[in-house]
Amino acid sequence: MPFIDTGKLFEIFGVQIHIGVNIFSLLMLAVFILGIFGLISAFKNKNILGILFGAITVVSFGFFSLATIFTYGYPVLHQ
Repeated sequence: MPFIDTGKLFEIFGVQIHIGVNIFSLLMLAVFILGIFGLISAFKNKNILGILFGAITVVSFGFFSLATIFTYGYPVLHQ
């Protein structure tokens, strides 16, 4: 999957910040972090279905957000 570049936002210390797949990976990372809080809450309440969905959320969003960040990087350093 190529980097979807919708434009340059700004430049910091010679590094250009672009919007595109990197923003998507940060959104997935936010869902991953919120999923961790939900999983902890489900464990505290002993909610089996909440633990199941929380674990699925943490594993899937965590994997894809980290894989996207490691593949494309944030900020974009290879363009």
